[in-house]
Amino acid sequence: MSSTGDNTATTAASPSIDHSSSMDQKIDARASETETCQVPPPPTSETKVSTKSSRSWVWEHYAVVTGTETKDKKAACKYCQQLIACASKNGTTSLSNHLHRCKKYPYNNTDKRQKTLEFKAKEGGGKALTTHMFDQESCRRMLARMVIIDELPFKFVEREGFLDFCQFMQPRFEMPSRRTLTRDCHKLFSDEKKSLKAYFETLSSRICLTTDAWTSIQNLNYLCLTAHFIDDKWKLHKKILSFCPITSHAGEVIGRTVEKCLLDWKISKVLTVTVDNASSNDTCLQYLRRRLINWKGTVLNGEYLHMRCAAHVLNLTVREGLKDLEDSIVRIRSAVRYVRSSPARAQRFKSCIEKERIESKSLVCLDVETRWNSTFLMLEAALKFQKAFELLETVDSKYVEELTPQSENDTRRSSKVRGVPTEMDWEYAKDLLPFLQIFYDSTVKMSGSRYVTGNVYMNEIFGIGGLLNSFQESDDFGLSTMAGNMKKKYDKYWGNVERINILILIAVVLDPRHKLSYVQWAIDEAYDPKNAEILKVKVEKVLHSLFDFYSAEKSPHREVISQNQFREMDKMDVDTITVKGASDYMHAKYSQKADTLDSTHNKTELDIYLMEMKEDFHCPNFHILDWWRDNAHRFQVLAPIARDVLAIPLCTVASE
Repeated sequence: MSSTGDNTATTAASPSIDHSSSMDQKIDARASETETCQVPPPPTSETKVSTKSSRSWVWEHYAVVTGTETKDKKAACKYCQQLIACASKNGTTSLSNHLHRCKKYPYNNTDKRQKTLEFKAKEGGGKALTTHMFDQESCRRMLARMVIIDELPFKFVEREGFLDFCQFMQPRFEMPSRRTLTRDCHKLFSDEKKSLKAYFETLSSRICLTTDAWTSIQNLNYLCLTAHFIDDKWKLHKKILSFCPITSHAGEVIGRTVEKCLLDWKISKVLTVTVDNASSNDTCLQYLRRRLINWKGTVLNGEYLHMRCAAHVLNLTVREGLKDLEDSIVRIRSAVRYVRSSPARAQRFKSCIEKERIESKSLVCLDVETRWNSTFLMLEAALKFQKAFELLETVDSKYVEELTPQSENDTRRSSKVRGVPTEMDWEYAKDLLPFLQIFYDSTVKMSGSRYVTGNVYMNEIFGIGGLLNSFQESDDFGLSTMAGNMKKKYDKYWGNVERINILILIAVVLDPRHKLSYVQWAIDEAYDPKNAEILKVKVEKVLHSLFDFYSAEKSPHREVISQNQFREMDKMDVDTITVKGASDYMHAKYSQKADTLDSTHNKTELDIYLMEMKEDFHCPNFHILDWWRDNAHRFQVLAPIARDVLAIPLCTVASE
């Protein structure tokens, strides 16, 4: 046996292994036990889990030689059978050092640069054959990404099952400890933030923001700020910029928090900020508008910076109409809460479902009282089990007793509860459900953050206004009254043409299936003649102002010619001084007329876009961003406007 170090030389001279055949048999027996096992790689110093009760990892690769005194304790390498001193005074350093240089240790004989074949998924579907090379740093980065995406605890990497799985899949991977994983996650966040910040510095489009603030059950205030934008490849993005605690919901506090976040990300080009209808947000937007004007990042002096959340206003509108049916909804909600309050009650309710032979895999769900869309889902689910609830009244006396107050002074139960749902309550719910379905579908459509929503605003909101008008004329008194209450709240926000953000209507104009003529028609349908004319003039004015603003921004040294100047140029007479003879005069006059009638010489991109034929509205494969990407080369001024305006989100993203 050759000597490879001082410790080895010492152990080689030791009399405790003087040609003892029984000792060799013990060593060989210990080594043979690991021949069929997976060989784990030696962890680095930072990946060791150092606890007082845990044994060093090196003992997985050594067999302790028995029959020696404690002070001369030896350990045999399971791969080369070399003996190394392992007394307490020596520790395990010598064992670890030998393992890293042992020529028979399988991990040391592996070519770490060797690539393997694998099938990798392609973006368009299917798989492609590629090569893969193991990389420790890349694996650790993907592990940190998994923990973040799946919201796993950091201690997950120290669980026995996960360690065994990783050891079987890739023995060469050195599993980090939970503390190392924490640092990896923070580093991944820092790298992504640095990359995104650099991306924002080169982004040519403007950013639209949504902000949402709320109070947690621990009575702590939080704010979430999200950026929405369309990149140069016409892909819509949503990036959460900040999720942070705030001291209060005061407008000034929210405004300064948003300002601090924008300064941190070096963002100054902001088109709109979408917020809910809280009064504090008015103060917040006034503050942000002043700051953005100083940064020279606004469009049209920030006049259309404030965007009200459409879903929040729609929520207020529907809740106003549901007030008259509150008792019926409360009784159904109480019945649902009862069957969901314990496993025993849920089991009794399931037996009622089986006896009534109701075929449905779903169960009832409880709503959030302040959110009407969850109330819609609760009523929709409860109506499927109406017969089961009615049977529950006869088989469960506790159900009737708990939902019905024993006396007017019974303070143990909510004063809103007035017994189990009646036949009339279920009938009200049936009549109400199709009506709420319209509002629910519109809310879902406008609340999307992964697709463009600005071009659907007018159809959904103006369409709801028209349906409310028709429901007001219904012969059903309850439906007519409810629609009337909703229409009053609807007119408070959308009936006043001065409060409408015109950029949302511009987004519909920039939809090649609609354009300006459709917007003008829809305005005539939704408003009285006086308000309709005011709004149509305002839309045209803002549209041309936007075009002039972006034209000047694209060519700052070129004088921008407005639409009125083009009309004046069409009226100019031929310069008779430059005309030579009568024939030349006639040709000049004809050329001028031909330019006016047959060509687009004096037409702007906006004129050409509005004059072109509309796209088919019913085309199933139409995607507005794809259309603008394919036509951006024709509309070099109008395309950037469309890219910015179509990125406007109609609703604040529900960050919670």
